[in-house]
Amino acid sequence: MGRLLIHAGFHKTGTTSVQRLLAKNKRVLAPLTHVFLRKHLDAACDAARAYSASRKASDLLAFSAAIAEFLEQRNLEDSRDIIISTEDLSGLMPGRRDLRSYDAAPILMKALTMMIDRTVGDHFDEVIFYFSLRKPAPWLRSCHTQHLRAIRMTLDEADYAREYADSANLPRIVDKVRIAAAPHRVESAWLEDCADAPLGPLTPIADLLGWPEATRDALNMLPPANVSLPPELRAEFLEINRATEDHDEMRKAKEAARRRHGKARPETAKH
Repeated sequence: MGRLLIHAGFHKTGTTSVQRLLAKNKRVLAPLTHVFLRKHLDAACDAARAYSASRKASDLLAFSAAIAEFLEQRNLEDSRDIIISTEDLSGLMPGRRDLRSYDAAPILMKALTMMIDRTVGDHFDEVIFYFSLRKPAPWLRSCHTQHLRAIRMTLDEADYAREYADSANLPRIVDKVRIAAAPHRVESAWLEDCADAPLGPLTPIADLLGWPEATRDALNMLPPANVSLPPELRAEFLEINRATEDHDEMRKAKEAARRRHGKARPETAKH
């Protein structure tokens, strides 16, 4: 039997870089682990996001059902580890749909724990919940930037940081998850502590699963993903958000601004 590691958050803590590395190195990791990302858990992630905003029992039940279906499809005769990495399992990022924190995450992790224990828990040597963290100031800045480009965020950075300061207490959420996911193991690591590590933000996962040096050396590394936008483009996005409430007009204006700043890329962020 292998181990099940669930990297369920948080947004803007290097998660995209981790997921790109896992996808890029799927073949290198294949002898050790199966990798499952957002695309493999769409139904569960959509339900988690919905529940974080609605707090409806029906959305939580939909999340549990989607998790159970995913787990029941796994080949339990395979002894390799399983990694699940998608921050959407913790719900929406604070700042979306008027959310002020990740307070839904412990409830979602409790539901996830219950489904694991009911369906496949006996088939794993260990279940590990892992959360990547980031210091408050850079995390709030990164969240604000993401909101500027993905939704109609009209607060400037300073006002956003003041209004959403409590949302940056990510360790508080991990402490609640530790209670909700008991008796399973819950671990966390700061993104800043991984900056100089050879595997970057993937390092804590490699350490938790005890990847051998030969595997680490064989990994194909990538530059950081979702890097911040230049200040001038962020300022222009803020102006656009404040100038229009029409979604299509806003999207087109942001695409034009990206092209002017040489940052053009397709936007597929969910609201």
